[in-house]
Amino acid sequence: MKRLSRLFGHMKNEQGVIFPFTVMCALFMSALFLHSVALYHTDIQFFEEEKKWYEADYLMKQTLNDVKQTLANAPENVPSLSQTILFSRGRATYSAAKNGADVWSVNVSCVTNDQFRYDVQFQFHVLTNDISQWKERY
Repeated sequence: MKRLSRLFGHMKNEQGVIFPFTVMCALFMSALFLHSVALYHTDIQFFEEEKKWYEADYLMKQTLNDVKQTLANAPENVPSLSQTILFSRGRATYSAAKNGADVWSVNVSCVTNDQFRYDVQFQFHVLTNDISQWKERY
């Protein structure tokens, strides 16, 4: 018993570093964990936003193919065209007006099933089958 009292007698004079070190390590690990959770949450938000843009871009590409084909085959005496196209991922509406003999001014609006909207305005040249003056509207 005398030996134990001598052992603990010496420890009374110790200043102690184990507890503060343990607390600092616990706080550091908690900060790392919270930072990882925040990064994960940001990645999930980024994925959802990119998914919306991907679906809208897919609708726009499908609509542009249809618009090009329709305008290239349109009769010369038609001054304007408009149409709504339904897709499995949403719908697209376009309106085109002649802006000269071979140039069409076109407005396209795509809306996904999640109500994400993507609008563009451009000019289509019938002779070259090219798109110019592309403007995205938000």
